[in-house]
Amino acid sequence: MRKARLTLVFLVVAGAASLALASGIDLPETIPDEPFDLQASRLEYTNGTMIASGGVTGRFENVMLSADMVSGNPDTGDLHMEGDIHFERDNVVWQGTELNYNYITQTGDFGPSAFEFDPVLMSVDHVERVSTNEYLLKGATFTTCPEEKTHYHLRAREAYLVDERYIKAKGVTVYLGKVPVFYLPYWRQDLEKSIFSYRVGYGSEWGAFALIRATVPVNKNIDSLTDVNLYAKRGVGLGQGFAWDYPNSVGEFSAFHLYDQDPYTKFDSEEARDQIDRDRYRLKLEELYNFTDTAYLNTKWNYLSDPAVLEEFFKSEYRKNPQPENYASLVYGNSYVGTEAFVSTRLNDYYDNLNRVEYSADLYRTKLGNSPFYFQSENSVAYLDRVYGETNNVDSAYNSSRVDSYNVLSMPQTFGFLSVVPRATYRATYYSDSTAYNGGSEEVRQIPGVGMEVSFQANKVLSDRERWYGKGLRHKMEPYVDYIYAQSTTSTNRLLQFDDVDTLDDENKLKIGLRNVLQTKRDGKLSRFIDLDVFTYYLIDKNGAEDTFSPLFLNARMPLTKRTMVDLEGAYDWNKNEFPYFNTRASHESDDITYSLEHLYQQGERSLWTSRIELFPEADTSFEAYCRYDHHENDIEEVAAIAYKNFCCLRYGLGAHFYDDNEFQVMFSIGLSAYPGIGIGSGL
Repeated sequence: MRKARLTLVFLVVAGAASLALASGIDLPETIPDEPFDLQASRLEYTNGTMIASGGVTGRFENVMLSADMVSGNPDTGDLHMEGDIHFERDNVVWQGTELNYNYITQTGDFGPSAFEFDPVLMSVDHVERVSTNEYLLKGATFTTCPEEKTHYHLRAREAYLVDERYIKAKGVTVYLGKVPVFYLPYWRQDLEKSIFSYRVGYGSEWGAFALIRATVPVNKNIDSLTDVNLYAKRGVGLGQGFAWDYPNSVGEFSAFHLYDQDPYTKFDSEEARDQIDRDRYRLKLEELYNFTDTAYLNTKWNYLSDPAVLEEFFKSEYRKNPQPENYASLVYGNSYVGTEAFVSTRLNDYYDNLNRVEYSADLYRTKLGNSPFYFQSENSVAYLDRVYGETNNVDSAYNSSRVDSYNVLSMPQTFGFLSVVPRATYRATYYSDSTAYNGGSEEVRQIPGVGMEVSFQANKVLSDRERWYGKGLRHKMEPYVDYIYAQSTTSTNRLLQFDDVDTLDDENKLKIGLRNVLQTKRDGKLSRFIDLDVFTYYLIDKNGAEDTFSPLFLNARMPLTKRTMVDLEGAYDWNKNEFPYFNTRASHESDDITYSLEHLYQQGERSLWTSRIELFPEADTSFEAYCRYDHHENDIEEVAAIAYKNFCCLRYGLGAHFYDDNEFQVMFSIGLSAYPGIGIGSGL
């Protein structure tokens, strides 16, 4: 049936071409949904064979081509092309003078060829397409250098191009210019990634250093990550890891070891000498595994030789999280319930931690049959163990099993423009152990409560015009008042303190707030321009508080444009005219510039400013800078600046990184300009 259809289609095309040539009528540019579309100055069809010549252009299935002459049998799919041939299939661009190709089986014999597979350029003595996803390359040269006399290239005796992305090669020689520098008996690479990244420089704590990473694909889903770190003052650090990316699993495992020649160059106290020796290492495992769209496992584990190894050798990770996490979380959810099995424990005894084994099951807000009532419930069973580092001689460890259930019954009502939601709440929490104040016996705390939220919404269209923020602007305002009453049967000083559940106490207060939302349209879709929520609490019963009104709390998320975002979160204590805390983050992303500015303020403790900027990342000259400043301590904690310059196929980087305590690094990198993501900036 397929052959008959191809023949019929070709006859129609040939007939139309002949008629067009005879009458001078232009051929249509495409024939939709047909297996091929061919145009030429001369087109003949005789005894099942077609011959096209003179500026031949066309499409065969998913192949676009041009040639001086094309002949073949449309029934079998066999084609022979000659002349100046340009062949494109998906991401592959091929140029040559002779080609035999079957567009049904998608196999062929390409002969001497030049491939363009962005960003890799290939020159091949002989090419065969041996299957729908694989090319056999004999006598192949690979480079990303566009010059006729390349600065570098790799020459392989035999190679396979798989899935138009991966190279598997045998007998590979690497050349700098015309000089062979080393030989690889086997080579595999993802053409979208660079194999090597280099960073060299000088650091106050490392001395001269060279950091080398090789990323080699094991298969299309797994990469091997090998690190060789050379430190003049500290020794040789070796790392090996694997990163994987499957449709249902993404993760990484890495191991690092260094026999430290000077382990006390940064930390030389008696406590540090008790914890640090010459063997410095870390093991890390991270994975996100999706069983289904609604069930997944997220896990992260870190084991360290000492508490300083991250700060000394993995500074970017240390800055994000000084104490690495160790947990496994198994989550399942649907429209009605959400459950989680969670395990968290420390693997190194020198850290304080809350070890936790917990199972939680939550019923989302659900209507009870045809009644006006809605019910929701949050429940958990946990074993909690508060532990302290081995050098902490002040605090004592404690633990308890805990069963907690929080339930809400509500009845939403509307009265004209008013929305009224009365509710009844009940919380019960069981502890297998309590404080010494209570003799360490079991404890059951109950917290019954009631409440009612009253709110209304007002909307107004402020503009229909298209502005910098979007098209049109609508303001939605929602004032609300929420009465909260709860009476606990047990005071918090009788309970072991693990998390927020254990701090709950009596409440009799009003939450008074105002939410403002500005909406606009971007790309034809409704978008929030500003979402601002401001609220405070009026304390009917102070329950130990000093003032009748709590601070004024503010939460704002403002996507001002598609590229610019501002987030605010803070509190203003109008009783004392001060800000207990305030966090601000502003960011902007475009093709030429990416920057962010963050400010973390905690009264009397810190005022930390962090800024980052990246200029012209895709240009021949680019720039990155980072700064971290603690205004409270008047301390520049960290500052870095790096510049990159592309010269032909090579990308050079030069930068400096300064830390407090007079620590610094000066860095130089060299890589391929085709892979700009590789560079010293990754360590910022």
